[in-house]
Amino acid sequence: MEKGAYLVHQNPDNNKDIVFSVKPDYQNKVPEIQQKLHLEIEKTLVVLQMLFDKDEKSFGLYFNQLLSLAQAGLVGDNAQPTIAINALQQFKNEIVDKKSGEVKNNYFKILGLKAFKLGFIPLIIGLVIIILHYYFPTCPELGKLYVFSNFLFIWSSCMLGVWLSFGARKTILTFEDLNILEEDKLEPIMRLLFAGSITMIFSLLFFTEAMTIELGSISTKSISDNTIVAIIFGTLLGLSEQVLGKKITKKAASIFDNQ
Repeated sequence: MEKGAYLVHQNPDNNKDIVFSVKPDYQNKVPEIQQKLHLEIEKTLVVLQMLFDKDEKSFGLYFNQLLSLAQAGLVGDNAQPTIAINALQQFKNEIVDKKSGEVKNNYFKILGLKAFKLGFIPLIIGLVIIILHYYFPTCPELGKLYVFSNFLFIWSSCMLGVWLSFGARKTILTFEDLNILEEDKLEPIMRLLFAGSITMIFSLLFFTEAMTIELGSISTKSISDNTIVAIIFGTLLGLSEQVLGKKITKKAASIFDNQ
């Protein structure tokens, strides 16, 4: 046990905030473990404030627990920061167990709905073009549109790939993930638009054969005349949305570095 270096209490002007004040005797010499506990409690409070923004009852319950934990580890002549840090971890684990499924499923639904909205119309247009081309194979205009339809399928399958990517990457959520699921902080619609735009750039590189990728017996050389190949590579590009931006940047840099 050690003496607490802080005074800790609920903010009288904001009942969702905790005030930490260092005692005059401890200015510039707060024990490191108490500093660590202070910082971790501040981080935890931020997550709680955002996670339970519209649930006052649940926030109040967890806020009181966090406040008591902070006071136990930082206040008084018998402060126990080591025990408080361990208790804080258990506190986080409890919230993760209760909320991670809900948070992940809600985001998964939102991302899936946005992906469906962005991908559905291009998919339908692509299917209409294919059907018309099937019944009127000698029409030159439809022949040109047939190539365009594969780019529509690439876009739509990319939306599917981005949706699947989240499920594959975020199998287990941490406490910090409950607040911000994606490290880059992109909203679902912006993530989909960004990944789709990068995918179309790669598609143009594949179409012009400026870049070629072979996967078993299929190749990106076929994306303009093979719908199945277009869908496969569109989905794979969507699944790789986390690294697409870096890849296209490196590709562009290598092109101009060689000039």
